[in-house]
Amino acid sequence: MTSLDERIARALREQADGPVDTDSLLTAAVNGGRARRRRRRAAIGAALGVAVMLGAGVALRTPSAAPPQPAVTPSPVVVTPPRAPGVPGAAERPAAIGTDPQLLHFGVDPTAAEPVAWRSAGQVESMRLDLGGGVQAMVIVAADPRTAETGDPSQLRDIGPDRADAGTNDKDHAPPGQGVDAASRYNGVIRQLDRVTKGWVLRWQPVPGLYVRVAALGETSAEVRRAAAALRFDEARRCVAPVQLTALPPGARITACEVAVRQLVWPRIVNVAGTTTPTQMPVAASDATEAALTVALDGAATLPVRLNYTPRSSSPDRATANRTIAGRPVFDMGDFWHVLGIPNTLLSMGHENRWERSPTDAEVSTVIGGLRVADDLGEPASWK
Repeated sequence: MTSLDERIARALREQADGPVDTDSLLTAAVNGGRARRRRRRAAIGAALGVAVMLGAGVALRTPSAAPPQPAVTPSPVVVTPPRAPGVPGAAERPAAIGTDPQLLHFGVDPTAAEPVAWRSAGQVESMRLDLGGGVQAMVIVAADPRTAETGDPSQLRDIGPDRADAGTNDKDHAPPGQGVDAASRYNGVIRQLDRVTKGWVLRWQPVPGLYVRVAALGETSAEVRRAAAALRFDEARRCVAPVQLTALPPGARITACEVAVRQLVWPRIVNVAGTTTPTQMPVAASDATEAALTVALDGAATLPVRLNYTPRSSSPDRATANRTIAGRPVFDMGDFWHVLGIPNTLLSMGHENRWERSPTDAEVSTVIGGLRVADDLGEPASWK
């Protein structure tokens, strides 16, 4: 996620117990857009590096650590995201994972876990699961082991790739690229992700060519086993979102779908002067809805469309639209656009990659003209 996303999410969390001030959300977004323009005009003189220190891994090789086999019986009831009838699951077609942003090629047993976030993009698919009692799990599925390790930044920014000391001789603890074949890590071993956050990770191949990585919090590895057992690889689901793009510019296509119907925050790791501690972020659910659809434009440019919604009463929009596009009031910043008039919602799109060209006015007008926003943004069952 961009810094803009994190500011929006933080603003939503800070106002979770009271009225949502859409003006503060809009101000944060405006400031983000202006900062983005300044960064794009400035010369880049140095690269920023971020080092995340994770605790040493502890491998468990017990008979009960063996991962479950792909399910052969579909889940008994429909849960979000909804089924995609007739679409083969990952166990049948591993190579299809992450190739269609409208699809997820696996599901979850609704009696064991509830999906609260899902993503399909760039050869990888993922879910966040609510296991009940404030316990969550993160699932990453890919047809390539290196993609499973690095291909989903929305997941990995929290749990990290669990790299250990590069000098280790243990193939289960060594990071890929240090003389270790990445596929060899997907061997059904449960290991400790980080002693501070008490996380556990399990990697395995349900069928050849299908790589699954599950991480869960817990005093023991029982929770990660439970999350793994809930997965279903013989079915497919649709990556439904509360916003749809029914019209795209010539040559454009949707390349990513990311949705969160509830927020479950993994405690992040901070390393200062060699001391590793988790940030003070409780594992608690909020009822906000977030969604992002990425549009790849013709000529190597992208236009992310982001929606942030909270069901709590909000103050009226204080921003004044400076133009109307396709019948919608819009605050146009030149390379960032905010669609106004949707209750309790910040809907924005804009230029986020300074190395790319900015979307043209015609491209933005086409996308806004094709926007379809769900009537009930907090009820995924009503999304088409």
